[in-house]
Amino acid sequence: MTATSSRSYHSPDGLERAVIDLVRVGARGHGGGVKQLASRLMRSVPTGVQDVESFRDALHAAVAAALDATELRYASGSVPTEGDSARPLVDIDPMPDGEGLVLDGQAMAALGEVLMERDRAEDLRRAGAGPSRTVLLSGPPGVGKTMAARWLAQSLRLPLLSLDLSSVVSSYLGTSGRNIKSVLDYAKSGPCVLLLDEFDAIAKRRDDDSDIGELKRIVNVILVELDRWPDTSLLVAATNHPHLLDTAVERRFDRSITFSLPAREQRRTILDHLSTGVDPIDAAVLDLAVELTEGVSSSDLTRVWSLVHRRSILNGSTITAELVKELGRHIRDSGSSRDRLFLTMRDTLGMSNRQIAALVGVSHPTVAAGVKRAEGVLDGKHTDRRSSAAPASRQWGSA
Repeated sequence: MTATSSRSYHSPDGLERAVIDLVRVGARGHGGGVKQLASRLMRSVPTGVQDVESFRDALHAAVAAALDATELRYASGSVPTEGDSARPLVDIDPMPDGEGLVLDGQAMAALGEVLMERDRAEDLRRAGAGPSRTVLLSGPPGVGKTMAARWLAQSLRLPLLSLDLSSVVSSYLGTSGRNIKSVLDYAKSGPCVLLLDEFDAIAKRRDDDSDIGELKRIVNVILVELDRWPDTSLLVAATNHPHLLDTAVERRFDRSITFSLPAREQRRTILDHLSTGVDPIDAAVLDLAVELTEGVSSSDLTRVWSLVHRRSILNGSTITAELVKELGRHIRDSGSSRDRLFLTMRDTLGMSNRQIAALVGVSHPTVAAGVKRAEGVLDGKHTDRRSSAAPASRQWGSA
């Protein structure tokens, strides 16, 4: 760490300098340096801080809260590694970001209860019931299971540890079980959230004759460790295939939360979140995007948005225009929503019927008929009672 005199913070940009220095030292994984700089800031509060005493109290509380987790986050020699390769068995994110998590009300309420239990852990212990120690998240790919683990860690202000399955599972007899146990022991060494993603890969049913004995031994290790898991850390397992899990493993979890594909309301919330801070998006186009992405996962929706955002920059166009084009590339089913899309492509993008037909993959008379129907609906002359188009999520996943 480069030494910085306390006098440098007593200037018009003193607070800005202090924040930058803290980020720089923390990014290097220098736990001791962070505490040293925090102590200096408590002694000589930067210019720009309005309430000096509150600032000192808050800084002191932040340092005190980090003491237990500092070694877990930053100690270079303690992270478990795979055999002689020195390859880490666990990824550590000291400041996980779960912003933008959007789930249905039931799943979000269940996660909120996990946080409430942690906040009132002492009350629960005094009543003879501790907080949830282990949580199983299940649901289709891309619905937010990994994001939920990041959100929990961020909300609890704890580091997120993620098990590296490719490193843990070894072909050497007995090694995989030892790798798993070393990661779990490490996670128990300090408060954290441990994520076991793709959990079904290491906790399969033991009556599956296609699996080697080593994987069955891993299940036995997991059973023991789940029973012994402390409530100082939170273990989160995620799976796309809960039916593959060993029933004994599944019963060991304190909570099981099922995630579903985002409904209309959640898709709108996701798109509103993604469009924050960018050029204004046509509201009618956003409404249309919500309709046409039924059955699409939140992950695929985010990926498509990132794609159209990049294209708008590269092509010097608007996100609205690129989003409309992307919707056209994926829609297949006929219906009132497709008709409205044809009309939007003509009026918003100035595309001809032949251009729309080439992009969507239909004939230009089909486009002309769809535009006419959509115009009729707008004029109140006709109502198309067919269901709106709902492209399959696999089509969007390849975007």
